[in-house]
Formats: sequence, C-alpha cells, structure tokens
Amino acid sequence: ALAGDKAPWFPGQPETRRFSWAGEACEGCDALTPRSEWKAMAALAGLDEIRFLLTPDESKGPAWSYAPNVVVLTPSALKLPDCQLAFVVGHELVHIAQRHFDEDAHHLLVLSGKPANWTRTGETALGLLEGNFSLALRLSANWHQQEHEADWMGALLAAQACKCSLEKSALSYLSEDGQYGGGLASAHATESERIDS
Repeated sequence: ALAGDKAPWFPGQPETRRFSWAGEACEGCDALTPRSEWKAMAALAGLDEIRFLLTPDESKGPAWSYAPNVVVLTPSALKLPDCQLAFVVGHELVHIAQRHFDEDAHHLLVLSGKPANWTRTGETALGLLEGNFSLALRLSANWHQQEHEADWMGALLAAQACKCSLEKSALSYLSEDGQYGGGLASAHATESERIDS
C-alpha cells in the first residue's frame, strides 16, 4: 500500500473540528526510520506524513502518539515480536487517523462549558484537564471508546499490511499471560477488559 491507498474498510475521519497542534516536546527522542510495513499501515489508514520517534523513556509504556502526526516508540517496543509491534504501531496510527486528539479537545470544551471558539489550540483545550479529576472522569468513557477503536482498527491494519493474525498481534500483546501486554498508557482499560469487550 502506498500513500493514497486508503483501505476501503477504514472509517473516514470524524467531522470534529480541527485544532491547531504545536506537537509536544519529546525529550531525548531521535528520529526513527519507519519500517515499510508501518508506512503501509499508515497508507491504509489514509495517512501520508507520519513521523516516528524513538525515545529512551519507558515511563509512558512502549508506545504513544501525539498530535498532529507523531508515533513514539521505545526500545522495548522494538523488541516485541513483529506482529505485536505491528499491532502497537497500528493502534497508535488509528489514534492519529481518527483524530482522537481533536475529539478530546472538542469534548473538553463542551464538558467544561467553554464556547466552541474559546481556543483553536489543542494543547490549550487539553490543559483544561490539569488538576481537574472530575473532567477527566467525565471524558473517560470517550477515551475507553477510542481505545477499543484503536485496538480493533490497529489489529486490522496489522493483518492487512503485515499478514498478522489477530492471535499473533492484538490478542498476544493484550493477553494477561503475555510477556509484553499492558504497556499502553494509563488511560487504557486493563487487558482483560479490552479482550472481553
């Protein structure tokens, strides 16, 4: 798959307003040359300008993404079996393709009672979460839905681009008995909850 080869089964982008994103600093990160299968997954998701970074910081888990177009991987992620790594990368690509960050910013404005034009900057909208446990709790149902979407669509990306079965990618990674599972960000449901859903 090449840029422009979006998979017909991959959902279109949501109608959510686009926010401006400066992109968070990734201290100690280095550019990471994407593997061909990561590029293929990005193309299937309709993405063509994804940056991959390598960080020595394992504190956020093996991988995460941030707006507008960055996937960050750790050394432990790169040690995963190929299909598990494909699932992890696919999962993060879905967050970007489905604009979950814009969705979060929009929901935060609504839930905090701010007018739609209060800010055009995503980081400013996300700043509403700082110290506001109640707001985070109200947004948690949305995060849960986003994680399910990223899991399933990420597994499908790994299946099509890398020929990975669900058993060798998502289920293996998320398995309670698995050697690697559970490293996704703290907002994620437990592995058993995600597998049971």
